[in-house]
Amino acid sequence: MISYLVDAVLLIALAFTSMRVTRMHRELARLRSYQGEFSTIVHETAGAFDTVISAAHDSTANLGRLANVLSTKIDQAHEAIAALDARNGLAPATVGGPEANKH
Repeated sequence: MISYLVDAVLLIALAFTSMRVTRMHRELARLRSYQGEFSTIVHETAGAFDTVISAAHDSTANLGRLANVLSTKIDQAHEAIAALDARNGLAPATVGGPEANKH
């Protein structure tokens, strides 16, 4: 009689374990599909970061060239101002004074 009771308890435990294993199997399959999506998103994000880094390098190079061009133009403007001042008989501005080139 006790063996029937033990068999019933074991059968219930087996049924409960089978239900839990089935649920865990479904959840694991769903997580595997999410992992594929996550991997794709990570690769796309890495590509986007590479594009951003490349754009930042290009922008920095462009800004450096722009700074050099502007520096040259400022120097040319100072030379033109000095030439105009010399033509009008004005004293040239001193290099160390408050009107000094600040670039």
